[in-house]
Formats: sequence, structure tokens, C-alpha cells
Amino acid sequence: MAVFTDNDHKGKTQKERIKEITEQLEAGVAAVFESDAYKAYLNCMSKFHNYSLNNTLLIALQRPDAQLCASYSSVRERKASR
Repeated sequence: MAVFTDNDHKGKTQKERIKEITEQLEAGVAAVFESDAYKAYLNCMSKFHNYSLNNTLLIALQRPDAQLCASYSSVRERKASR
């Protein structure tokens, strides 16, 4: 991450500084969207699209290869019916 000080922009116009910042921001955003972690998260979201962001993150972190997910009460009901 870039840190700017007063010396960073000496001799540069505001337009040049904005252009530099924009280029750095675009590069950072591109890096996030091209990362393997983001691709894995999108894969998880495609399987669990009805779940909240927090629940999807929990599933992805705990079991990245998960295909199905049931609530605790659903699991308890299935075990009781056996």
C-alpha cells in the first residue's frame, strides 16, 4: 500500500497526483479480483447464494470443498427421524 507524504508530490500538479493515485487504486483492485482467494470465494458464493455474506465466509473458511450445508436444527431433525 502506498503512503504519501508532503515530499511525494513536490513539483507535481494536482492532476498528476490524482492520475498516480487512480492508477495505483486500479492496480490494487485488479490484483484483488484476479487473486485465487477471490476466485475461491466466488466459487463458494455460487454454491451457497442464498446464504448471508458472513455464513458464506464461514463455510468457505471451514470447508472450502463443501457442496451442501445444513443448519444445526436440520441435522438434529434428520438424526431424530432415523
